[in-house]
Amino acid sequence: MTNPVALRRHVAQVLQWSGAARVERSLMLVSFLAVAVPIAAAVLLKRPDSGTIVALGAVLLAPEPTPGSASDDGTILGALLPAGAAMAAASVLARLPDADVLMIALITGAAALVNYSRPAALAGLRFIVVLVLTLALIGPHAVHGGAALLFGSGVLWRTALQLLGRYWQTDPVPVPVPVPATAARRVPTPRQRRAHLRRQLKTLQGWQYPLRLAAGLAAACAVRAIWPQHHVDWLVLVIVLMTPRTIEHLPVAVTQRVLGTLVGVGLAGAVVYAGLPYAALLMLLCLCGTLAPVARRGNYAAWCALSTPLILLAMDAHGPIGAGMLADRVAATMLGGLLIASANLAMDGLLRLAPAR
Repeated sequence: MTNPVALRRHVAQVLQWSGAARVERSLMLVSFLAVAVPIAAAVLLKRPDSGTIVALGAVLLAPEPTPGSASDDGTILGALLPAGAAMAAASVLARLPDADVLMIALITGAAALVNYSRPAALAGLRFIVVLVLTLALIGPHAVHGGAALLFGSGVLWRTALQLLGRYWQTDPVPVPVPVPATAARRVPTPRQRRAHLRRQLKTLQGWQYPLRLAAGLAAACAVRAIWPQHHVDWLVLVIVLMTPRTIEHLPVAVTQRVLGTLVGVGLAGAVVYAGLPYAALLMLLCLCGTLAPVARRGNYAAWCALSTPLILLAMDAHGPIGAGMLADRVAATMLGGLLIASANLAMDGLLRLAPAR
């Protein structure tokens, strides 16, 4: 029986809003322009599907500077490099046979970077997400051939707005808190990090995240091959976004992703089935894209709810959103959560059986 106290704690963590989420006028303005301008331009050019893909890149892939930091040049560079490498890799994989196998191999290698350092882990995770998103748009199961270029232009557009926003920032900049000299800690050298990585990769613990991710992706690709008539690309994306780096039997992020996706799908479905004009859906996308940065810092479920309508329209830019597609998205989200929980339990059992080193 589930412990009621643990269940209440889990629900509280799922719904908790981070105190670090601060509404900044400059950030909201940049977020609005990053989404509204490409959508408006695409509508004028009678290519609204292209506008949603550019907006998706601007919302999901652009680097977010750390609040209060003096400079975010390193953040921007560290985000653009893995994103560019992933889009280039996806463009090559989409033209090769057995793209799913090669994708899983690349993702497994990138996931191993979590053992090196935090910046390397963030770069590896960004590479993985961008690779899967781009392949979903341009791969053998995709519908939009120029998505990689549109995706990348969204990232560059948002980055350019962030750089320009420095000169028009009206929000008070927090004063950095000086760190006492006693709090300084020794930073490992690159040689020490490489030695640590080699030690980790000789153990099952060092491979637990890449193996869980690879197993989930293999299962998702198998489901997609068995039922190609359904919108199962979403399942591959769900596995990548929801698999936690550390083993959790009931990860908070998984519950937040399921809850946020259900809300986002319901939000998009309500607009579609209300019979509102297409312009209303585009206005909803602009609103979601504007609020998403605050939600990203505040609560993952809220972020998922706001980003889901954008992903829905971008991945299905070739046609209208129908009841079957919405049902497939919900089913894929639930199945993804089940696959991740199963992989976590299986890996936990293997780690218990593995000899200590």
